Amino acid sequence: MVDAHVHLEKGKYCVEWIQEFIRYALMRDIDEIYFLEHTHIFKECQSLYDEMSHYNAYQNQWYRKKLEAARPLKEYTDFIENMKKEQFPIRIKFGLEVCYSPGHEEDIKRIKGTYPFDFLVGSIHFIDGWAFSHMKQPWKKEDYDLNSLYQRYYNLMRTLVKSKLFTGLAHPNSLQCFGAYPVNNYDIEYNELAAALKENHMYIEESSGLAINYCDSRLGMNKEMLKAMQKNNVRILTASDAHVPQNVGRLIREMEELLAD
Repeated sequence: MVDAHVHLEKGKYCVEWIQEFIRYALMRDIDEIYFLEHTHIFKECQSLYDEMSHYNAYQNQWYRKKLEAARPLKEYTDFIENMKKEQFPIRIKFGLEVCYSPGHEEDIKRIKGTYPFDFLVGSIHFIDGWAFSHMKQPWKKEDYDLNSLYQRYYNLMRTLVKSKLFTGLAHPNSLQCFGAYPVNNYDIEYNELAAALKENHMYIEESSGLAINYCDSRLGMNKEMLKAMQKNNVRILTASDAHVPQNVGRLIREMEELLAD
């Protein structure tokens, strides 16, 4: 089994930290891990956060704190070089999770060209600057036109895929983080997204991240989105979005069962 979305940023870049994740992975029969980092922790990626950091006071303060603690990208890429010299009991890859917003394609190309990562996964964390998934900035579905919001969300994902910059699409269900589930039939959007993923040879994550981090009762993609991905033969990789070793592989087996249904 694969866990295609595991973050390292809460520990030191050292082999002992990697081994902690692997220890839990082995306990859950995970035989491959995709390690990655958020672009917001690196100095070189500052331009990707222009819109979100100016959206409101909270987001500005959040990103200023991230920027104060930001590390050089070379610190991560040097670590990757060192880890590739090591022998581990499971397969591991190293990549980057990029916060995608339209208009930053050249910035992302520059970052992508800095180092030959094993993979580059794109994620939608912002809708026109609004960071919709922050725990300290919760929102109520009653205060929004959910149909318009989901239309924009799916459009952004499709734009991300068509940029041809990425290997995969991260957690495509993130907008429901505070219980705002899709309200209409989006079969057209799902099939358009699936076709774009297939055309660009990208995978999509079946993610347990919301269940783990937000206590979401609905695991992974909704049935209609998942059906569209399977019908279009899109590669689907299970992913925990773990930020600590204890969460590696959590609910992966349950998602594998959903994929097999």
